Amino acid sequence: GIWYTATTFAFFLFGGLLALLMRIQLAVPNNDFLSAELYNQVFTTHGSVMMFLFAIPIFEALAILIMPEMLGARDLPFPRLSAFGFWAFVIGGLFLCGSIFFDAAPRGGWFMYPPLTSAYQPDIGADIWLLGFSFIEVSAVAAAVELIVGVLKCRPPGMRINLIPLYCWYTLVAAAMVLFAFPPLIAGSLLLELERAFGWPFFDPGGGGDPVLWQHLFWIFGHPEVYIVFLPSVALVAMIVPTLARTPIVGYAWIVLAAVGTGFLSFGLWVHHMFTTGLPGISLGFFSAASEAVAIPTGVQFFCFIATLMVGRVTRSTPLLFLIGGLATFVFR
Repeated sequence: GIWYTATTFAFFLFGGLLALLMRIQLAVPNNDFLSAELYNQVFTTHGSVMMFLFAIPIFEALAILIMPEMLGARDLPFPRLSAFGFWAFVIGGLFLCGSIFFDAAPRGGWFMYPPLTSAYQPDIGADIWLLGFSFIEVSAVAAAVELIVGVLKCRPPGMRINLIPLYCWYTLVAAAMVLFAFPPLIAGSLLLELERAFGWPFFDPGGGGDPVLWQHLFWIFGHPEVYIVFLPSVALVAMIVPTLARTPIVGYAWIVLAAVGTGFLSFGLWVHHMFTTGLPGISLGFFSAASEAVAIPTGVQFFCFIATLMVGRVTRSTPLLFLIGGLATFVFR
């Protein structure tokens, strides 16, 4: 867990440096600090690093680090699987990040839409992205299996599933989402590499393929991924609120149901990233409704947090101000 956390922050630092390079380029008009080609590489690598090498791995790394203590366990059940996932994560990250130093980084955006990343990028940049992500995807699934089995099988005697800390519930939901969200991305990555390497026209309209298919496969992963990042963040809030209020959390069962509901609904939202692709109007209406519906379980969680603060004996402190500021910022956005 310590290695995992330290490595994710190292990638986070690298992604931040890439962001600074983009800021320098955009600081003044007609700047030639970065060439157009290098800017696209920096942009793509930055987005990929922040999303796949920090946002998701930091949740898994922190959970692997602290969840055994919450469950009263010596360790999670499969330490070798954790080690395998960690080294796969490192290898994939080094492939992706190191490519930019050899002018071989991907440059099609972190979403890698074809035909931009197939017909119009014949060099190895997209292949490096696909290769690195193969390792990263395996790593994420391995960590998810570790966390799910850990929550379900490593509880001490007497700690029934309805008594586990809320952090463990959120981790269980997010890890289950990883198991269902990553296979479409794995399938899409495999198909795109087959198209690039062997000319199989999965996303080429000239050969009977459809570039929108990639968008479906990517966003079936990409939107649940938003909540894979969001839920572990709320999990920390769910543990901090009752501590600061010095009282048990209000609505434990409602929060659990809301977390499960958020995870379930998140798999029915992906088309709201694709409203301009010409899909039928009834599909757009369905996904618009689902996009609104996901706010309901989110609201349930926030009202439970507010109720806990209201019924508790809150002490004014700096962590409390950060907590209230975080909740307010999320609601305003």
